[in-house]
Amino acid sequence: MAGGGDGGFDAARDIDDFIATVNANREHTGLEEIPEAPVRPHMFRHTISIIAAQEPDGEIALGLQLKHAARRALANRTTLAYGKPDARWAKEFDNQLQVAAAKKLVSLLQARRAGKSIAVGPGAARFHAGLDKVNEVIEQSATLRAQLADERLEITLLRDEFASLHLGTVNHCLWNAPTAECQNQLPPYQRGQAPLLGACQPSRCRNSVLTLAHEPIWRMEESELVELLKKKLSKPLREQALARLAEVRSATAQFDKMRENA
Repeated sequence: MAGGGDGGFDAARDIDDFIATVNANREHTGLEEIPEAPVRPHMFRHTISIIAAQEPDGEIALGLQLKHAARRALANRTTLAYGKPDARWAKEFDNQLQVAAAKKLVSLLQARRAGKSIAVGPGAARFHAGLDKVNEVIEQSATLRAQLADERLEITLLRDEFASLHLGTVNHCLWNAPTAECQNQLPPYQRGQAPLLGACQPSRCRNSVLTLAHEPIWRMEESELVELLKKKLSKPLREQALARLAEVRSATAQFDKMRENA
């Protein structure tokens, strides 16, 4: 995100340009729109540091990000202190994550209320069941039905029902440690704490949910793999690409089937 041209490097300006670029290309990338809000370097730096510090070996990456690479042994105390959230920050951050997730689910809840299938993937049945449960709670209460026009009601109910939901670009994770494929990549003493998103297996993990918002990413990867396989490749690379294409197509085929049954 380096600045260029006559203006030189300006972190605040470049962050604004980055957000504008992401929002302008949503149609091609399938990414969610970044809402309007002031985002400045110190806010971004601190938040990313706290998130990084919670990942396996995250304090090493955090130390590098804080430019402690030359003096790693002396950097630990500063690194860990900077990456440690205070109780108020952690509570607010967790709450805001839950609210943000619930807001994104509102449209899916409403579509489900209309009887539509809105997800595919191994976790789709659980996801549909959770949405149906929220709709049933609303339907059984005359008071809640009367308040249905208030989106905050739906957000509150969804936040409670999907407290462990983790939103993602290629899928959503209905976090459940015993069935999480990603935990197989961790040593036993580290398992069960949180999803390891970098090791996610979206097309086969039982916690994985794919919605129509994720479809463009899968379609794009499918096209890229098809084009790649038209080229001259080494045998190992071709086998790897074919295996990945089969996995991607197992997901896109589910989107096709959902449309056929709509």
